[in-house]
Amino acid sequence: MIPIWVILLIAIVILWIYIWKIVIIPSISVTTDKASYDRSETVQIGGVLSDQTSAGIPGKTVIGAIEDPVGSVFPTIEVVTAADGSFATPWEIPDDAVGGTYTVTVSALGISASKTFSQMIQRVVGLAM
Repeated sequence: MIPIWVILLIAIVILWIYIWKIVIIPSISVTTDKASYDRSETVQIGGVLSDQTSAGIPGKTVIGAIEDPVGSVFPTIEVVTAADGSFATPWEIPDDAVGGTYTVTVSALGISASKTFSQMIQRVVGLAM
């Protein structure tokens, strides 16, 4: 006869496997197409929303925000994930942007990820004649 604790242990393992397959444990990544930009350039922001098996999660809204070096936050970015869980959106650096390190943060399903990029100050140097 099989002890009751063995039967209970088997039942718990089966239940855990079943729950693991139906519970989504998401992860999110964010990328930019370059590490450094000039004013008025467009930053290509992308990433992937996936589950614990690395399968993409489609049709979910990803919210993003960009913070400049002095702490000002630009208007929210909102994009929906594609069939493979990927997302992409452009963001144009304003003409009056402050030089320094910017942080883009994206969030979906209660998780978030951040990436930094630099905006270089363009200086016009005049030559005296």
